[in-house]
Amino acid sequence: MLSTIRALFRLISFALLMTAISMAVPSARWLFGGEIAFQVHRRGMFIIHRILGIKLNIIGDLPKDPALIMCNHPSYYDIFFNIGHRQAVMVVADQFKNWPFVGWLGQGLNTIWVRRHCPDAGKKIRYEIVQRIKNGLSIFVCPEGRTSGTHEIHPVMPGMFVEAMRNKLPVVFYSIRYHSEEIPYFHDLKEGFLPHLFRHLWNALQHPIVGVDLRISAPRLIEDVDKGMLDFYRFNRWHLRKLCKQPVPSPTH
Repeated sequence: MLSTIRALFRLISFALLMTAISMAVPSARWLFGGEIAFQVHRRGMFIIHRILGIKLNIIGDLPKDPALIMCNHPSYYDIFFNIGHRQAVMVVADQFKNWPFVGWLGQGLNTIWVRRHCPDAGKKIRYEIVQRIKNGLSIFVCPEGRTSGTHEIHPVMPGMFVEAMRNKLPVVFYSIRYHSEEIPYFHDLKEGFLPHLFRHLWNALQHPIVGVDLRISAPRLIEDVDKGMLDFYRFNRWHLRKLCKQPVPSPTH
């Protein structure tokens, strides 16, 4: 009973705060520019951490310079850790672009919108990512593609590693480890986004505390695609070594 009351209170508080943030960020961008909008969003994320019971332990230094941030993706909660010192743009499916609140927030944060299943989407997104980093923004991506639902390390696509090497983009690895194995969540994309989101959120909100360790690598340049992918796998494997049972994937492209 207590966990249900806790979850309900947190859900209502979260909905109200996300509504406020989704209106404040675009307004701040329109009135004061992108940097102020980012700061509004960043402060809002830390308040959301408190509402959701997230206890975040950061291991390493949050990036201060533009970089391509590559993160493992065990849970929907991962998006709450885009909290670096510099604005980091996310890549999001364009089906959410015109949604109330979520779409407003994404547009206020200068999100990169991707049309799924479009043959040219990958090429266009990679070009946009390179241009944003060259213009002083960071990019927050999950090269596994979607939530994995576990702390195991899943194969990643080489495209971002190729662009990072070709354009000499600084790369930073993030590795997220949840203290509870009930927080990671797998979405197979067949039942739609919202049912999965609310199911996952309701389960997580019942936890008194959501402990999270976020390990951050030093910036690096990718000089070889296979080695860069292997470094990503090994970085996560080290941080998640107590939870991973499967071997590190082999880079193939």
